[in-house]
Amino acid sequence: MKNKLFTFLLVCCSAFAWSQKAVFKPAEWSRAGTPYYGLLSDTRSYQSANFVIFWGDAVGTDPTTANPSDRRFNPKSVCDTLEYIYKRFIGELKFVSDAPTTNFGKYKIIIVMLGTFGANGPQGFAFGGQYEGVIGAMWVDPAAVKDGGALSHEFTHTLQNMIGIQENKVGGGFVGYDPAGFFYEGHANYMRSLVYPKMAVTDIPRWFGTRHFHWSSTRHHYANFRLLFHLGYAMTTRLWKESVRNEHPFVTLRRLKGFTQSQLNDYLYEYARREPTTDYAIDKNDNPSIGANSYGVILRVEENRLKTQEPYYLWKQYTILNKVEGATDSYAVSDDFAPQDYGMNVIPLYSTCTGSSKQVTVKFKGHSEVNTTAGWRYGFVTSKVDGTISRYSPTHSANESEISFDLQTGELQMFLVVMGAPSTHTSYVWEPGWPKIKRYPYELRIANAVPEGYHTNFRSAFKVSGKAHTNGGGWIVNGSTVAATVYVGPKAIVRGNANLSGNVKIDGTAWIDGGTYKDNVIIKDNALVRRGTYSGDVQVGGNAVLFDCVANGQTILKGNTLIFGSDFSNNVIIGGDAEPISCSTDGVYLQFPHGNNGRKDCDGKPLADPSNTDVNASYIGFKNSAIDFSGTPSCSVITGLDETTESISDVIFPNPFIQEVNYRTPGKFEYSLWTPQGQEIISGKAVDNLSIGASHQSGLYILKIKKESADIIYKIFKR
Repeated sequence: MKNKLFTFLLVCCSAFAWSQKAVFKPAEWSRAGTPYYGLLSDTRSYQSANFVIFWGDAVGTDPTTANPSDRRFNPKSVCDTLEYIYKRFIGELKFVSDAPTTNFGKYKIIIVMLGTFGANGPQGFAFGGQYEGVIGAMWVDPAAVKDGGALSHEFTHTLQNMIGIQENKVGGGFVGYDPAGFFYEGHANYMRSLVYPKMAVTDIPRWFGTRHFHWSSTRHHYANFRLLFHLGYAMTTRLWKESVRNEHPFVTLRRLKGFTQSQLNDYLYEYARREPTTDYAIDKNDNPSIGANSYGVILRVEENRLKTQEPYYLWKQYTILNKVEGATDSYAVSDDFAPQDYGMNVIPLYSTCTGSSKQVTVKFKGHSEVNTTAGWRYGFVTSKVDGTISRYSPTHSANESEISFDLQTGELQMFLVVMGAPSTHTSYVWEPGWPKIKRYPYELRIANAVPEGYHTNFRSAFKVSGKAHTNGGGWIVNGSTVAATVYVGPKAIVRGNANLSGNVKIDGTAWIDGGTYKDNVIIKDNALVRRGTYSGDVQVGGNAVLFDCVANGQTILKGNTLIFGSDFSNNVIIGGDAEPISCSTDGVYLQFPHGNNGRKDCDGKPLADPSNTDVNASYIGFKNSAIDFSGTPSCSVITGLDETTESISDVIFPNPFIQEVNYRTPGKFEYSLWTPQGQEIISGKAVDNLSIGASHQSGLYILKIKKESADIIYKIFKR
């Protein structure tokens, strides 16, 4: 009897707990002409503490036995998964309040199962939103509920909508503001990684291929969430809750941090330079169960897996610079690779020094004439043998500067990281089109190192089981058939079961992985082509990436175009950041079609159409003399630089400095200022204090102080 009474009480208590939240029935469900009118019933529903699922009559009252089998799902399992996610997002992270007085505390989240209403009923994969400004909702297909991946992403969308309903009532929360729409998707994938850390590897190939695009680009808005690991959960959540109407997330961040635009650029570069080693400073509260920086470990493991198993997905992991014609050590970033607003270039540098000292010197010079907001942040990063971070150099911001850094014992790789740092923020509309986005090109002169693509072991890990082609010297992996008439340049590579014949030319750092190529086809620059058929006079160049495409005629595929399974013919020209469908209508397509850029699929508009007019001015490369070094760069760091200690009575400030640096010490002293290459700039004598630097270029300098008691050497940096 006691056992029966206990069971009865337990059931009642459970029912009472679940009844704490009510099921909200949207008025539109009872309104003729709406999508779900007459389609939903309580007999085809399931509830848990915080969720209610509805499904259609095509799968019956027990969807676990539905036919066909791909329509089957277990409502209890779906709710169990969602409750697990709820515990993380709401119970632990508290992204949205579920206090009893809030809508989120009053009502259960609604889930509608798409694809369960018959062939003519509502279809789709997964969406998140809300009903009637009252409570969040999700619409998901049975294929989307197999695990928590899609569910955690879409549940985040319901929570984002709840921010606008109950948390941010001043019009913020990025509601209804076109330039902020991108943020919903990246944030949803970020939140997913906080409950399923291994899902942080989402779309690494696309991120590597587009991280030089502006951060808000809808070409990578599902994959741009790594920055949020740097911001941390608390600040990321504040962006949603404290944003105001018509505010871009970076404008919100700038306001909440009290930053100037220049300081915002500095802060974002602090993140950008972490990219080569995935060194994200994650707040331990973000995911205490996996420990600090383990997201970096997860990402590096996936990168290594791709390198060994699917290397064609890492087509643009690093920026390939163009060699300046007629110069031996000068390079320019192409328009295709030039960083946009807050976009970044990651450039590995390979030391050419033969001794133990491996100092690299770079002369940086930006093309500030291209637009009115041009600016940059740049600096060096070194990694350890295991790929983790070793050191960062100071951050540099001058349009022209000479900087140096050394690769030390125990360090495997040096990187130069360059970020587009606009002097004025631009909130781009959704899909403005490639020509309407600002780019920030620059040129480099590099001493004692060569950049990615110019070292002797370039792509050596992928040149296996094959031989160099007799016509050009490029690598042909066994299994590919390449005619003697085909040219394969020394840096190009042909893998997979590719078949190349006729006058085909593969040049630059192009990568072929399977497919058929004949006639006069040219694949050049840093293009990657995987499978497909190419004939006629087709040209593929720039950073174009093509999977399973067919092209013939005079088709030109270039820029940063990314295409899967499309066919092209005639005089179609595709470039910019386009990701087009099949097209045979002559025209120039440089954007993803959208009402904001005035383009439609295969609309035939010419180069002269306003949509193709570039907002960036044309420019001419610098003369060699314009990017000369101030002296002769040496592999050696100045002798004794790290061995001399300063007197406790000496004061040098600020360091780094912008206008001038001040040095104070009691009594008389002699001073001299040197470049890292050993060129003396100024020298003299002073008493008690010294101020220098106002007229000098940005970069590293060596200040030598000679006193009666000691000789002292300082590293100082002018920004």
